[in-house]
Order: sequence, then C-alpha cells, then structure tokens
Amino acid sequence: MDQSLPAVLLMGGGEGMGPIEATARAVGDALYDENLGEPIGQVLIICGRNKKLASKLLSIDWKIPVQVKGFISKMEECMGACDCIITKMTSALKAGPGTIAEAMIRGLPIILNGYIAGQEVGNVPYVVENGCGKFSKSPKQIANIVAQWFGPKADELKTMSQNALKLARPDAVFKIVHDLHELVRHRNFVPLYSCTT
Repeated sequence: MDQSLPAVLLMGGGEGMGPIEATARAVGDALYDENLGEPIGQVLIICGRNKKLASKLLSIDWKIPVQVKGFISKMEECMGACDCIITKMTSALKAGPGTIAEAMIRGLPIILNGYIAGQEVGNVPYVVENGCGKFSKSPKQIANIVAQWFGPKADELKTMSQNALKLARPDAVFKIVHDLHELVRHRNFVPLYSCTT
C-alpha cells in the first residue's frame, strides 16, 4: 500500500457478499482528483472466498491504488493499515458486534450500509449516535463520505476515530472470563438446601 495516501478497507466477509463491486467502483472514482490528476486515497478490498468477485475487481483499470485480497485470517493487520472501514451486510453477512468492536479498538470510523432486523438492529444507531461512523445504503453516498473524510472533512474522520477509541473495550474478553469466574466461585459458596416434607 502507498504509505503517503489514506486508505479505506472495504470488506464483504468470508463469502465476499454485498454490493462490493459497485461500492469499490464508486469509491475508486471519488478518490481520484480529476483537477490534480492524482489519487487522494486508496482502497483495500477483502473478497473472502468469492474468487469471481476478486477476479473481476483485479481486471479493472483503477485510477487509484487498489489492493484486492481473498480470504484473510489476520483481519487486524488489514484494519491496522487503513483509516476507515466500509462493511457490507446482507442476510449472510452483517456488521455484527465483533466487527464493530475490532474497528473501535483500532480507532477506525465505520460506514455501515444495513443490518438484520432483530439481533443487529441496535448496531447502526450505536455507531452513528456515538459519533463513530455513518450509515448509508448508497455506494455513491458512501464513496462521497470517504472522499470527504480524506479531504475537506479530515477533522471529522479524526474526531470519529477518537470517539471509536473512547468506546473501545480491548480488555472485554478478560473481563468476561473474570465475571464468569466470579459467578462460578459464588455459586460454589451457596449452601444447598434440601426440601423436606
């Protein structure tokens, strides 16, 4: 990746689902400054196991630096190389709490484009209302948000990054283990009463 340019991570989960191609094309166009004749940002696209999508994206003559990868086992490295993240969600892929938590730990502002009714309904307002990201279903609008963040609204990107870090709970797994240990420990001290008739 080009160290001199900000980067956006576009991911479609393990199966590479969602309108990734449309979003990638829109972001590619938005991150190319026609007046200067040069890119203002770059894109890292994770296609998961979707080899057809990866092949199609690799065949595009991009005006900006674009890296296309398949299935990734070390997502933290990809997140660490980027300045914000776009997550694509369908019925088989959603920005669940794990993805959101990882992004917050990295201080990555998040652009969400949907959710699954029920279990995921709270994720969008949590991200948006806490100032950690935005929500849009439109690839062009998503691309415009990224272009603004990498240009005139760089301060907004920085603020959202700081907000994400404030909400991050990198030690949550240790707290869960501690709480479970305490529950078991207290359970062992509870006297057992027998019922007599």
